[in-house]
Amino acid sequence: MIKRVVTVKHKFGIHARPAAKIVSLCTGFESDIHILKDGEPPASGKNILDIMMLAAASGTDLELRADGPDAEEAISQLAEMMESDFDTNEI
Repeated sequence: MIKRVVTVKHKFGIHARPAAKIVSLCTGFESDIHILKDGEPPASGKNILDIMMLAAASGTDLELRADGPDAEEAISQLAEMMESDFDTNEI
């Protein structure tokens, strides 16, 4: 299992559009990908409702976990997306 902690950088946190980008990225990987916040049950990176239920505001620390054959690449790309403000400040 690969783990990494990231901080939500988007000024509005993870709302519908960033959540959709997360799901789009995660569904491209074979690995199981989960996002954890403050000891809450893990959210599947492939389920938009799970991600939205995290209610992750700007500045929130999230733990990314992936388990599977492409786990390292999945976590690397997901972390990069989150740390780059989802590639835009407009969403």
